Amino acid sequence: MIIPTRKLKELPHVLPWKRILYTLGFFFFCLIDNRVKNCSGLDGGRETFRDLTGVVMAALIISHYSLKEFKKYRLAYLVWTVTGVLGGAFVYFLGRGHVPYSVDLLVLIVDAVLFGYIVICTYIKVIVEKHNPQFNRKFAALWCAMMLLMIVSGGGYLWPFCYFVMFGCFYLTDFTRQEQADLFHGMLDGVILSFFIFQGHSFVLRPYDCVDARYKGFFANPNWNSLYYLEVLGAVLTKLVYVSKKHCGKWIKLYYWLGAGVLLAFEFMTIGRSGWITAFIMAVLFLAFMGRLEKKKRYIRNGAALAVCFALAFPVCFSAARYLPPMFHHVLWFYGEWNEDRVHSWNKWDSEKFVDVDEFFDAAQRRIVRSVEDLVKNLPETPPDIKRVQIAKSAVESTAMPQMQRREAVLTEEEAKDSYIIRSTIYKYYFKNLKLRGQPYEEQGFQISPVFWVGHAHNIFLQFGTDFGIIVMVLFACLAIGGCVDYKRQYCTKGSEYAVGFFFFILIPIVFGMFEYSWGVGSLSITMLFVAWRGNIVNEQEQ
Repeated sequence: MIIPTRKLKELPHVLPWKRILYTLGFFFFCLIDNRVKNCSGLDGGRETFRDLTGVVMAALIISHYSLKEFKKYRLAYLVWTVTGVLGGAFVYFLGRGHVPYSVDLLVLIVDAVLFGYIVICTYIKVIVEKHNPQFNRKFAALWCAMMLLMIVSGGGYLWPFCYFVMFGCFYLTDFTRQEQADLFHGMLDGVILSFFIFQGHSFVLRPYDCVDARYKGFFANPNWNSLYYLEVLGAVLTKLVYVSKKHCGKWIKLYYWLGAGVLLAFEFMTIGRSGWITAFIMAVLFLAFMGRLEKKKRYIRNGAALAVCFALAFPVCFSAARYLPPMFHHVLWFYGEWNEDRVHSWNKWDSEKFVDVDEFFDAAQRRIVRSVEDLVKNLPETPPDIKRVQIAKSAVESTAMPQMQRREAVLTEEEAKDSYIIRSTIYKYYFKNLKLRGQPYEEQGFQISPVFWVGHAHNIFLQFGTDFGIIVMVLFACLAIGGCVDYKRQYCTKGSEYAVGFFFFILIPIVFGMFEYSWGVGSLSITMLFVAWRGNIVNEQEQ
């Protein structure tokens, strides 16, 4: 059957292909996050997926430009095509024998070629045609200063330069009003879509059999799973504000109310204290955002509705995580997870290795009680002297032994059982060793106990200061806190759902990252943070 030309021209208006593209793009950001955290690190999978972030972002940016714009300056693009293809082939065949992972090298070459096109497009739009978005100069200047200092810091990291080019071009792209709407809702839809796919895989492949009763879902670590659920929760709560603002049908509202309850239930199952705190703060702020939309501020009613949805969802979610995987008897192991005490494909559905609801509540109660006891016990006391940490640091610097090999421990085994002492010691160590320009990863960390090496600061601000220096830490804090304050102001004055979504995506890595790992190249939380900053840096038409 031949489709008339007129029908083909009307197809983009009937099929929102850009929104579909954006949805798939943010789904792949979620997939990249999952694989970066779950790959073994021995076969190049982690590096390959990490660098695929550039390919996905390039697709999102290039979608803004029409074929007519490429034809108008065809010579520049033709020259780059020839240069990129020949140069990329030369680098690949010359370098594949000297790099550990040839597939990752190929992805890096594709990144470079694609962003070559994007840099040309951006230069023509901004410099030649003088057509670029209107900027909030204060935020833009702070962001540029932070990124440039990260590039020249003593940490020696390459990713700040890549993010500077990648997100710099993203901010300079003058998206239309419709593209902004498609990008925003595609972002939310892509994150929510990933939850259905990831959780569906968990129900088939990942039995709930963790010894500490913390649910890991489709991740190898319950904290990573907790952080992922928070990102999805942010998308669902934003959708709920949007459908309430647009006065959508009751079934659509019910769908998102129940969705919020489901995410809170799974978040509860991770037994993550940082996740619980972040989810609670998000729920309170969500009630405040909803109150802004309603003539009668029904905080109690909305809060009760959220609590009821959580109460209804928890037994369903727990039962699904506990009883669906045994029906399929397929077990997916991530690197380092195999253990005889874990469920295997031949274990029966009623095996004692599975976590039952009593075991879960016992573990949750123990974790809460122990945290409170540690806090009350140590609050009036002084944690271990930081000089002991300095001794451990000196031992690290004076040896040529591999970093992860055990050295003199700072805490005794008894002290290492106290969560308050552990965190306070980590924070004192990293704060004490902050430098003006940062330091390489190889020079960081210390042996906190005989069995545990601390490799990161467990605090996003301290980690940025450790990696890139004190000035970057201050600038990062200004951008993060200032971004949230700016979006709060935007919502109070304009009532835009854009402000709600971006507010949550800045808030999540900051609050969660006060106590746990919430950063890293390729991680969803940092990608969403940089995407959200666009609304602070660029004066969006819709906002």
